[in-house]
Amino acid sequence: MNRVNLLPEVVENAMDFLRQSIREFKTQPKYSVIHFHAAVELFLKARLMAEHWSLVVSNPKEADWDEFVAGDFRSVSLEEAAVKLKKVVRSGLPEHGLQAFRRVTKHRNRMVHFFHEGVPGDKKEGLRRAIAKEQLTAWYYLHRLLTSEWSDVFTAWSGKLEKINRKLRRLHDFLQVVFDQVRPEIERRCAGGSAFKDCPSCGFVSQEHSSEIGRLYKAECLVCGLADKCLTIECTKCGAPTRFVNEGIGECVSCGRSFEPEAVVRALIDSGAACVDELDEGYWPDPGNCDSCNGFHSVARLNDEGDRYICTSCFGEFDSVESCEWCNELNTGDMADSFWAGCNSCDGWAAWNLGRGA
Repeated sequence: MNRVNLLPEVVENAMDFLRQSIREFKTQPKYSVIHFHAAVELFLKARLMAEHWSLVVSNPKEADWDEFVAGDFRSVSLEEAAVKLKKVVRSGLPEHGLQAFRRVTKHRNRMVHFFHEGVPGDKKEGLRRAIAKEQLTAWYYLHRLLTSEWSDVFTAWSGKLEKINRKLRRLHDFLQVVFDQVRPEIERRCAGGSAFKDCPSCGFVSQEHSSEIGRLYKAECLVCGLADKCLTIECTKCGAPTRFVNEGIGECVSCGRSFEPEAVVRALIDSGAACVDELDEGYWPDPGNCDSCNGFHSVARLNDEGDRYICTSCFGEFDSVESCEWCNELNTGDMADSFWAGCNSCDGWAAWNLGRGA
């Protein structure tokens, strides 16, 4: 038996827990939370397993195939899985997604230790709304991972995942009370110039957006609490405002022009720098490399107040960039030892000297 045989079992098990969580939502919210949490962890472990089965073992020094197949091992926690996904798989969890998963874990722990089902009806209804918020938000990030960033691993289950997605979206109805409560506040903010769009998590017109160009902002839903990092630039083809959510990949809704992180970086650079780029055959001031997601030339200065930088690949935020002491490339992170060890773009003096000696 090998990992190819085990991966489908883990994914199917994760989907079983999700289905059970949905079935239990109305009548047994405690078990809905517990089973939803199990599903989240299993999907993350499945992604690790697709890379290598040993990544699922908490202590890699104790990884033993026979024990793994028998289930006699301690698996990674959410925090351990997040670290391995970022540092080993190089496909880390989005910041807000990790926070949403942590809330699910915290709620699950509270349910296991302190909660029983015998609560008054009014309190149980409030609990259902809280669970609906939590699960819809966590599912938004998890579903995005499964069907986008990790689609090559989970494509065989795309049909089943979509069925589960439709069922989970029905939790929208439990949040109608919340929407009715915040509607006056939404109307007040709209009168003040704010713009509200459909929330991709709960579906209500309740996610607040900014119209400012070149400013990274948090678009927060007043109903379910979903918070996305957003950036709006002017389309370099037609000039229409073009919004990006959590990453610099998207397209202009007006003309259909597709954008990748490199194009978003170019749009953030001021017109003077863009002119230099054209005249000097590719000289492009101010792009940097991201040490968080390993993005190459994906970092640029934001066009807002202060001296802030954004990675247009992962939407990480940084206070500064530093030059590599060996190759002079701009990078986020600490470049103190870069002359010796290099950066995202080079291996430094040590590797060069070793190669020269060879």
